[in-house]
Amino acid sequence: MTRIKLPRLFAALVLLVLGIIEFELAVNTAGGQIVDQQIMRDASYSEDLDSLAAAFIGLVTPILIVGGVLVVLMITLRNNPIALALRVAVVTLGPITTAWALKQSLQRPDLNGLVMHNSFPSGTLTAVTALVCAIVFATPHRWRAIVAINGALIVIGTAISVIVLQWHRPSDVIGALLLVGCYTLAVSAFPLNTTIPPHSALADPGNERLSTV
Repeated sequence: MTRIKLPRLFAALVLLVLGIIEFELAVNTAGGQIVDQQIMRDASYSEDLDSLAAAFIGLVTPILIVGGVLVVLMITLRNNPIALALRVAVVTLGPITTAWALKQSLQRPDLNGLVMHNSFPSGTLTAVTALVCAIVFATPHRWRAIVAINGALIVIGTAISVIVLQWHRPSDVIGALLLVGCYTLAVSAFPLNTTIPPHSALADPGNERLSTV
């Protein structure tokens, strides 16, 4: 029987608490709002950087579409496609749905004249990061490190781009990463059992009935 990995559940809880603290500091305090807004404005200091960020964002969508197709293919080729599909669905749809709900329900207070709409957390980065995590989940172990590294580069590039383009503030980006990380750790705490248990009848060479077949 596969055991639940409690440290990962605890880590997911830690990320959840950090997300709440980050929101309170960056959004619900005047100082946090000022710093958050200023960093976003300072990030866009040249037209060349803006163009580079826009070009990168334009490439992310087709890359993720191809990645989504690969996820479907890899799920169908695994030994336990239904269980893996459920994990991928939770890791992908969970953060995206939660991010949408938070953006609709959370309020950004007017502190020191900073009247702004709420953009916490970044829906764009949440979707990108969630799909990258889903791709990593569906990838066989021998290729997972390579896929994870390339996926991390896409996530980092997207995070920087949405700030440079002034779509989102740094707090929105951090919130999105914490949200996806929370879901990913929670789901990974319930690992798939993809191998035959070492003490099962099929794996026991001393099983008399099987040895006579």
